[in-house]
Amino acid sequence: MRTGRASAFAIAGLAALWAWHVLWPVAAAPGDALQSAKPQAITLSAERIAFDRDKPDKTRYGKLEWLGTLRLTSPSPQFGGYSGLALDKTGTRLLAISDTGRWLKADIIYRDGRMASLGKAMIGRLRGLDGKPLAGKIFTDSEAIAFAVDGTISGTGFIAFERVHRIAEYYVTPEGIGAAIRHLKLPRRAKTLQQNKGIEAIAILRGGRSKGALLAFSEEGLDAQGDHLGWLLGGASPGPVSLKRYGGFAITDMAGLANGDVIILERRFRLTEGVKMRLRRVKAAELRPGALLDGEVLLQTDNLREIDNMEGLAIHRDARGRDILTLISDDNFNHTFQRTLLMQFALVE
Repeated sequence: MRTGRASAFAIAGLAALWAWHVLWPVAAAPGDALQSAKPQAITLSAERIAFDRDKPDKTRYGKLEWLGTLRLTSPSPQFGGYSGLALDKTGTRLLAISDTGRWLKADIIYRDGRMASLGKAMIGRLRGLDGKPLAGKIFTDSEAIAFAVDGTISGTGFIAFERVHRIAEYYVTPEGIGAAIRHLKLPRRAKTLQQNKGIEAIAILRGGRSKGALLAFSEEGLDAQGDHLGWLLGGASPGPVSLKRYGGFAITDMAGLANGDVIILERRFRLTEGVKMRLRRVKAAELRPGALLDGEVLLQTDNLREIDNMEGLAIHRDARGRDILTLISDDNFNHTFQRTLLMQFALVE
């Protein structure tokens, strides 16, 4: 869609395929039964695209500066469906997880300070406590990833799954993600969420009164007041929290800043209007048990700009000391109407 306004045909097609995916989820990526647990190298292609089709030179959006977007494609039938994202402290190594229980590792190659391509891409399968590759949609639906040590994509990591709701601890090496080590103890309410509306976002808090806790939010699990359900797990003061729900948006991911603030990625989809995305910043001082969080809206946009089903968020700091937000979209393996987009913004105070 290169025109300033998406065509009615494209929106209708996307809506139909999206509805199909939600109502009849794909059991796994094509060829799943033939894949082994051994990681495989894949070929990735990247095309630079604009964020604002009508104003391709525009880069400033409030406190965010758009740094670039790549449209990623691959001939591998296992590529796609990315719902969780992590980057190392240099912003040059990427680890993504898909809702078919796969992980993707790749190098991000920059040119003139902007993403240009991805290289050394490998795909592998997530494994369970028994060391075997996860199989079946109810077990493979991984949605979020967070690491114990800031700025790394190795060592102790945590992956959230929905349908069979759980957060699993893993150990990650340069070769990939090992077998699950254990499942974290979750609040009873987190285990009773609707199958496809489970824990969608996790982040380790890096500062503030709840430093060290793992913050977890469900996609659309709501409390009695109609706000998003979440939990502080571990740390000095564990307990439930809520996030004010505005405009029918669902939570899709989040990532922590060094000072303890959290950036939350949200998505809204309606058959009549297509997809929207929103980024909200919650201050560290708000993050305490029993709190109703709100936060500052950094960006809200729709498919009049080049977005898709934005589901993954990671944050690192560049050489200038700026917090860089990297987002990835979940194409639901609907390659005709959806795309895997990787985009970056700098947070400009």
